[in-house]
Amino acid sequence: MKAPRTYFSTELHTGRTALHRRLSDLSAAPRRVGVLPLVCILLLVSMLGSLVACDTAPTSASPVPAPTESAGPAGQVWEGVDVPDAVLAAAESYVWDQYRYWSENSGAVGMVDGKMEMIGQPADYDDWRIESMELAYHYDDLEGVALDVYRLGWRLHTTTPDRVLLAGGMEMDEEGWVLATYPNSTYLIFDVSTAVGPSYLFHTMINDCEPGSELFTETIRRPLQWALLQDQAESTALEYLRGQYPGQEVQLTSLTFQQEATAPAGTACGVYETEYLLDVDGKWVSMPLDLADGERCYLVLSYTGEDSKILGAFNARPGTYYREAEALSWGLSDTDFALLRQGGGWYGLGGSAGYLVEVLGEPEITDISDGAVSYQPGDRWERWTWPDLTLECYVSPEGATSIWTMETSNPGFRTNRGILIGSSTREDVLRAYPTASDQPNWDLEGDFLWFGPGDGGFGYYLIFYFDDGDTVRRVQLTDYFD
Repeated sequence: MKAPRTYFSTELHTGRTALHRRLSDLSAAPRRVGVLPLVCILLLVSMLGSLVACDTAPTSASPVPAPTESAGPAGQVWEGVDVPDAVLAAAESYVWDQYRYWSENSGAVGMVDGKMEMIGQPADYDDWRIESMELAYHYDDLEGVALDVYRLGWRLHTTTPDRVLLAGGMEMDEEGWVLATYPNSTYLIFDVSTAVGPSYLFHTMINDCEPGSELFTETIRRPLQWALLQDQAESTALEYLRGQYPGQEVQLTSLTFQQEATAPAGTACGVYETEYLLDVDGKWVSMPLDLADGERCYLVLSYTGEDSKILGAFNARPGTYYREAEALSWGLSDTDFALLRQGGGWYGLGGSAGYLVEVLGEPEITDISDGAVSYQPGDRWERWTWPDLTLECYVSPEGATSIWTMETSNPGFRTNRGILIGSSTREDVLRAYPTASDQPNWDLEGDFLWFGPGDGGFGYYLIFYFDDGDTVRRVQLTDYFD
């Protein structure tokens, strides 16, 4: 089912505020680290991974779509809903997006072989409605703009109530009308700084504090900063997409901020859902062509105080993309071959060794270039050593580092699938990595299990050492390359 499409436009006027100040605020502010349960099912109680606490509500920022094609039910707006036309249009667009999401997704995801995937099958839906909408609060000045906060009441109608998985504050009445989030917790935020009227910025789900409270205000502050960078995001995304299709016309039709990903110090990374058109022989074609059913295309944008760029793009189902986004933000090929440090940060194969200096301090550095392969004049290989962590890395002539092997006994690190040094057992490893092998391979010695290419050939490896016990004592990451 295709969502309504509009040619891309926006009324987010970032030029009238201090853009560089916002970029600096984004890259300098502390970031929360979300730890995903690795075995249990995660229940998504609102579209695109919206969480249920006031201090962890992801949001979206996008222009309001104006439907140009009939692709589903027209929906209902109850009598008594009396808001400006632009506000109602944004609300209808939001509920339509919820209808689209829940028609394609079960609302539950889980870790399967190290990847987040949808669990179960979606219910069938045939209608949506807006039951209430009211102005809940007005901010005279927040981040340089005046804001109106509207509270939205909405439901979706299912024809298969037995397939609806109710979680958190979700409700379903006897007629099959589903409230797919907490009651009275959906808010739409509008910029009302200019005479043109309300301009939609983003939505959020907040269920444990009221608009205007200190907690509510601080919760929406950071997504507001991202929303006010929309113009910058659009131009950066369009430049990237044009680079992917040289010589062809590209038109951005949608760019929607989803959430922030963890990132190295001095950088802020945002995940955006995008839709775009490509001119193919004089016809506009919806891209990308390789989207599977229920998938969306995502871009990861990196911001510093001076610049922004796209780190990469990928396809995924809503709510399953976070690890792929983090791999891009930390310069990794795959978080399965990286370690997550307690307190935040991914460190692993292909990533920068310099990120570890920021959290562990200066290491002892040894040049190990003698006899090693050289790719260009002036490059070298180095071993970096801390008390409980050693890595070997390639260093370019410009000084950029790329981790080739990493070994640690530090209990402050864990793997993508939740294996902890010093506490996880051999059984835990085999449960998380069913294909892990204890067969001799490469130069491995001792009591170990390795996870890597099925044929045991070249590629990335994750090795667990038990040191003749049953508990993981050390973890090694190695790129055995040709």
